[in-house]
Amino acid sequence: MPGNHARINALLRKSLIGELLDTQFYLFSIRSKREGSVTNLQALYANDEALTADSEYFSNLLSEETPNDSTVVEFQDYHACEAGISLDEYGYASDSDLDEEEEEEIDETAQDNEKCTEVSAERASRTALIKDFATKGARRVTIIPNRRVLVTDTAFNTWQALLDYLYTDEIVFAPLRSQASKSARRRSLGKAPPCSPKSMYRLACKIKDDKLQAKALAAIRSSLTEHNVLQELSSSLTSRFPTILDMEIEILFQNIVTPTVMKDFPTLIQRIASADLPHGADILTKLHERMLRQHYPKTLSLAPASESENKCNDSPPSGLFKFNWEEPRKPVAVSWT
Repeated sequence: MPGNHARINALLRKSLIGELLDTQFYLFSIRSKREGSVTNLQALYANDEALTADSEYFSNLLSEETPNDSTVVEFQDYHACEAGISLDEYGYASDSDLDEEEEEEIDETAQDNEKCTEVSAERASRTALIKDFATKGARRVTIIPNRRVLVTDTAFNTWQALLDYLYTDEIVFAPLRSQASKSARRRSLGKAPPCSPKSMYRLACKIKDDKLQAKALAAIRSSLTEHNVLQELSSSLTSRFPTILDMEIEILFQNIVTPTVMKDFPTLIQRIASADLPHGADILTKLHERMLRQHYPKTLSLAPASESENKCNDSPPSGLFKFNWEEPRKPVAVSWT
């Protein structure tokens, strides 16, 4: 924590002379199920020195003229993705950190035209102001370049929580949606912004932050119960990360005879049988392995896990195992007298 306080103090001092903000990040914040897209860009402002101090990902990202991450693109006055991108392009359709679009009966055409007019006028005014200031005030004030980038695969809420974590080393996770919690996410400048642990786990794997990844994984595990483990086992995130699959299989096995699991388990099997889950075979394989380890520990010898299964990996999980078969004992002759 002392290092974080020193970093924050340095940022505050920089703010006094206008050297605080280096990069603007733009991210989508709303999911439109009706349009099948993510929309509503929002901006976050960050200091490069604070982000690169402990993050190799941001050190590489912000040191290059062209971002080395294909999901991060330079964002000038306009970009083709500004209006939104499809959920497929976004890459995580069930992202819990995206807010749902409100369904309203409005004249969308009129609203869009009005919005475009306002945006165009704002851009023209901003451009004229910057040019005027740069011409008249260049001799009096040093203008600090400000980079603007568009992040196309992460929600605004998740990225905000990440930047806050890099600044303060604090992270707050919201309940899983499968927990049926109706508590609203409170956003306050005095507290760390909450985010989905699943969304943050995905992002932590992308930026290769092992510490943050472990925190998110622990939050997911602590949120799993007999009431939501089957739902989480069916999620798209589980299909992409073997570590999460293994963890959820363990929780399922611990609750396998609870009333809720016994009632809902046939539904899971039906979904797997109908090819509704791309990782259905992996679920059954992992569950079978867990049962063998529990009831036949001497017979089953698990093959060494591949390196990818011990780390973040969005490739399909694998369930490699082998049997050490023992010859059955010969029957003992018994003589009756």
